[in-house]
Amino acid sequence: MNIALVWASNDTSKYGNKILHNLLSKWHLVLPVNPKEDFIETIRCYKSLSEIKNKIDVINLVTPPKVTLEVLKEALNLWYKKVWCQPGASDENIIEFLKENNFDYIADACIMIENIRKLD
Repeated sequence: MNIALVWASNDTSKYGNKILHNLLSKWHLVLPVNPKEDFIETIRCYKSLSEIKNKIDVINLVTPPKVTLEVLKEALNLWYKKVWCQPGASDENIIEFLKENNFDYIADACIMIENIRKLD
């Protein structure tokens, strides 16, 4: 599965890095997105979803709600409708936006613990 990981991080203490390694260990293609990074470790990092040329199956958000909403608007414009909001990435406004725009989503669940196949 191709997973865009928004706010991937080089900081090994952050979930954006822990999730990256967890998904890679499960043989997923992880496409890191972080406007402040060129690489996450040795993996090319994209500044935004629109830079990614690969097919994206799921967008995983490790962002604060304000950033999450902006990323979701970009995803909607790019016709991506499958998203996974990590705990802390969503709030009532995010859930309302997801529902109003018919996203297939999981919110407030950790992608490292839950089965990603829930979005298949």
